[in-house]
Amino acid sequence: MQQSRHKNLFPYSTDGFTVIELIAVLVMISVISAIILGRVGNIRADLGARTDTLKAHLRYAQSRAMDSDRIWGIRYTGTGYFLFSFDGSSESVVRLPDEENAIVDLSGVGVSLGAFHEVSFDSWGSPYANATGTGSSTGQTIVVSAGGDPLNSIAVTKNTGFIQ
Repeated sequence: MQQSRHKNLFPYSTDGFTVIELIAVLVMISVISAIILGRVGNIRADLGARTDTLKAHLRYAQSRAMDSDRIWGIRYTGTGYFLFSFDGSSESVVRLPDEENAIVDLSGVGVSLGAFHEVSFDSWGSPYANATGTGSSTGQTIVVSAGGDPLNSIAVTKNTGFIQ
């Protein structure tokens, strides 16, 4: 007799989800979505900051070249970049201002620099695609991307070296 009384206490099937369980799942999904979308926004902000920093470093290399008899430039290593100087016979790596290491590491922030290898500047500020600063002046476009999606680009204008 007691079995039948307990059956009457639960007249509905216990299969399926309750409204509270559904609300809890929806809340968890919305929190996770907000975190993911927040990180995407941070990646774009970081990418913009990294692009501006690289422009400043290119301008720094150009100004160093214009103030000396040496070739100065930026070379991309695949995971980062560094400032170098070339005096006609030897090349040296120089630490950029406000950077802790000689090589600026981009691997930790997920940023890459497209097909860019290096850009160097002569004493007139003209850009070249090689460390010797020989041949004809070349313009370059450096595509800065995060996660494979190109979002920003830096243009170095042929002959004048204008960086935009």
